[in-house]
Amino acid sequence: MLKWLSDIGKKTDHPMYNVEAAGKLLADLPPDHGKALEEIISSLETVAATPEFPLSDRIGVLKLLDETGQKRETAALSEFLRSDKLTDFERRKLWQVLVDFWEHVSSAYRVCLQEIAEAAKPGEAANPERTLLLARALRALANEGKTMHLHYLPVKPRVWQELARLYGDAEKEHLVAGLVKAYATDVLHTNARQEFLRLPMIVAANPESEHLLEMELSARIIARLAGGFVLHAQPDADCNFCLDLAQPAVPVRHKPGAPSSATMRYFGAGQARVVMQEIIDRYVANPKEPEKRFGDDYSIQEKLVVLKRLLLFWGESPPHQRWPRVKLEAKIKVAHGFPSASELVTRIEFSGMAEMSADQRVKVKQQTGIALQAEESTAVIKEWMERDGSTWGVGVDIPREDEPWVKIGTLCTLQGAGHKAWWLGAVRRLQRDPHDHVHAGIEIFSKKPLSVYLRGIGEGAERAENWQTSSGSFRFTYLNALVLAEGATSGTSPEILLKHDSFIPGIQYEVMMGGETPHIRLEELLERGADYDRARVTWLKGAV
Repeated sequence: MLKWLSDIGKKTDHPMYNVEAAGKLLADLPPDHGKALEEIISSLETVAATPEFPLSDRIGVLKLLDETGQKRETAALSEFLRSDKLTDFERRKLWQVLVDFWEHVSSAYRVCLQEIAEAAKPGEAANPERTLLLARALRALANEGKTMHLHYLPVKPRVWQELARLYGDAEKEHLVAGLVKAYATDVLHTNARQEFLRLPMIVAANPESEHLLEMELSARIIARLAGGFVLHAQPDADCNFCLDLAQPAVPVRHKPGAPSSATMRYFGAGQARVVMQEIIDRYVANPKEPEKRFGDDYSIQEKLVVLKRLLLFWGESPPHQRWPRVKLEAKIKVAHGFPSASELVTRIEFSGMAEMSADQRVKVKQQTGIALQAEESTAVIKEWMERDGSTWGVGVDIPREDEPWVKIGTLCTLQGAGHKAWWLGAVRRLQRDPHDHVHAGIEIFSKKPLSVYLRGIGEGAERAENWQTSSGSFRFTYLNALVLAEGATSGTSPEILLKHDSFIPGIQYEVMMGGETPHIRLEELLERGADYDRARVTWLKGAV
């Protein structure tokens, strides 16, 4: 304590020698968030490294740099996630700045914690900043790991090692449960246990299969509900995952009967599952009720999707690979997007198309958005390298030039080597290796998809057999649909793909194929991709 008091009044030769001096310099940060963060990162590094810096001043300045930087980090992260004006180079540069910021925040606080430990003497009162700095250092490590996943990179081993070391020290010093308000803007108090669990719970939710926006929303939900998570030194029914503090690495799902050790920690969602289900039930019952929790930049439907997904992946029966994979090395043809799929898969032209006038054919083309003749096809076909495959999955390497459009949920039309038929699938997993090459896992929807025309009569395509215009003619609404024949869900419930935002539950359409046109009724929206709706349907007349 005497050393802590004696530090007051000392001055280092660093331009940010105390909080007041730092505040004056930070007032001149550039308006560009990325550039402002770069300056803050530089200051974090030099303040943490400057020798003979009075501990109280070092802590005060680093806290101010952290708090000032987080305001810019929030804005920069929003730009990274949502802006469509950034070039690929600009997006990559902004992402790197975000990673560097959190790395330097955690590193700086660890320097202070180390100095506190070195200055401590038996019998002296603990430094009053220790618990707060510990919580902030753990949170910065969690945010660094989350930001790595925003580029589909694995968390660096260093992050797991520092996370485990800090938490292990907190256990030894009995600081695990000490509540503190880490930042003035925080809604809830926190502790070392909650901050330690943030990153493991993010990774346990399989972020490589999430959209970037979903990943960020998952992190917000985890931060808000961390107080309900459980962490034990012994296996527990509520703990589906485990992590070894002595050999820190990516957490794994705990298997009953697996060997344990004194350094193994078991964790899971615990009471947070109950809270999440209550939130889901309230959202479903009151979909128009204003909801600010987890941020008002996400809709209730988006929050519902992510909450349900977290419950699924944290539960006892998460999605898993159902079929064995075989190593391959072959070229595979790929086109992306709903329009390309509509043109490439087997198409059934409806009877009477040949008798249509040129004007009518143009109207059908405009409504469906696809060509009416094969020679009009505009699909861009690329070649990728297929690395492995299973009955309903394909693992591929993504060429650098195609990375910008490859997202989780992107619809892909695939033609394997030696095959004539085109398959339909969607990107379900993205991973970036240490050499910055992207690899994707694609789920196959159907191996014999059909492109068909749907016809509805009247406004909104409602079934209205007697609806006519004032001139006495019928008004038809045409849609293109992709029937998912011979797919992983064959024999359960029929599914189709429609153009994005075309799904309206209960609407019926005629399927224009052959003389006896079957009808379908749209039943349930299963998935909404970037440019498609995947829906369960009921066939009302005949069958494909």
